[in-house]
Amino acid sequence: MSLFEPSAEVLTKDVDVAETTPDDLEETMGASAYTGDYGRAMELVESTEHEVAELQDLCDRIFRLPRHTRIYVSDEEYGYRYLAPTNVGSLKPWYRQINNTEKGYLSKRSHDISDYRVEEGWILITMSGSVNLGSVFMATDYLSDYFITQDMIRVVAKEDVLEGYLYAYLDSWIGRTLMLHNRYGIGVDHIRPPQIEDMPVVLPPRNIRKEIHDEILDAYESRDKQLKMNKGAVEGLGEKFESMLGDFPL
Repeated sequence: MSLFEPSAEVLTKDVDVAETTPDDLEETMGASAYTGDYGRAMELVESTEHEVAELQDLCDRIFRLPRHTRIYVSDEEYGYRYLAPTNVGSLKPWYRQINNTEKGYLSKRSHDISDYRVEEGWILITMSGSVNLGSVFMATDYLSDYFITQDMIRVVAKEDVLEGYLYAYLDSWIGRTLMLHNRYGIGVDHIRPPQIEDMPVVLPPRNIRKEIHDEILDAYESRDKQLKMNKGAVEGLGEKFESMLGDFPL
């Protein structure tokens, strides 16, 4: 990472401590706000010949859900399939369920899945973490069957916005640098929807965005097929072993 040049004034900030809330101070005084990478990203955005829009103007909603008490159960009959942020991008998101490990299901008695279900085409961003903060994922039909943790920002693009391009932009080094510009926290970093709503998004000609959009959707469609095939193979082998063991008394 490049270092901020103290002699440059482009990244300086004036802070009125008397009129700034503690939350604002955390976001304003973070060292990430003064890195050279942020200045470089903003320089590229400001010098582009293409249209630039704020993220919130391209979206119907950018939101997070409230924290909830997690009561885990081991049987799908009594719980919803659950995914933590680290599982959303996994090549085996179903691992906890078919291997009957802990934290595979959340109790149906304590939660309503409707608020925590995601829809195909939404963009998910991890909002906490020391390593995975700001990781970006496309929500697919496959993920809509899971109870998705509250610890992810939901970005819902407008109908006429190519969400595949928006995803690619947010996941690029420029997008991630702008998203994490005002991250805050001690020990574990965080971002919140208000911190990314006004981030600039560069919009090249629509044909270029459409090409990128189509490539992203094709990639995620292939990923979904791989997930289903992998899960089916593992489940099938497990069932075969169970039937074999049934022939031999223990």
